[in-house]
Amino acid sequence: MRSITATLRASREAVAPSRPAAAPALERVVQRTDWQRVRELRHDALARRGDIAQPEPRAWSDAHDSALNAATFMLRAGDRLIGTTRSSAASSQRRWPLPSHEVFGEQIQAAFGSEATLVEASLTLVDPDADDPKVALIHLFRAHMLHCAVEDADWLLAAVRESQIGFFRRMFNMELASGPERCPGFATPRVLMALAYREQARLLAKRLPVLASGAEEEREFVRLLRG
Repeated sequence: MRSITATLRASREAVAPSRPAAAPALERVVQRTDWQRVRELRHDALARRGDIAQPEPRAWSDAHDSALNAATFMLRAGDRLIGTTRSSAASSQRRWPLPSHEVFGEQIQAAFGSEATLVEASLTLVDPDADDPKVALIHLFRAHMLHCAVEDADWLLAAVRESQIGFFRRMFNMELASGPERCPGFATPRVLMALAYREQARLLAKRLPVLASGAEEEREFVRLLRG
């Protein structure tokens, strides 16, 4: 399986690994066994913080997992699965529904219109027992920055819990695009946040070099998207 492996070179003030370790590897979820592990990790992470509407069975999935405009990724540290995220894209030529459209469709239309190219980060979750969840989240965010690069996206969206607003604003320069709304499957409300990708990508890459990418990495990501 192809993978994108990155070394986190951000300053100690931004993110500091607890101990030296192999750089996490980002891989697309393809195999049935990997899907099972990812869905169990989603369930466990949501259940640990009391954010899952129905705690049984031990799996979490929705129709967007199999959507043609979506790809799900897992983050490995050696043999250990430490995180997962899903990246979806929509443009004026391919106006596929994004995971947040069901709840935030009116806000998305009002804020971004019908011509913008959008990438959405969804189901971004980290193993509750991961050594450094913040480092894992930054590595997972790399998938969405690469997706934005290859799609030439205008905006990167994410529906997050209200308690995460400050983190996503400080760490990823995202801004609020909606008020809180109840979302199917989750016990707590979500708000929609947005990153102006073309304006912020270079600033983010300078502050968090793991989010930077070049032509070869973007070509590799396209190969991942194509399976």
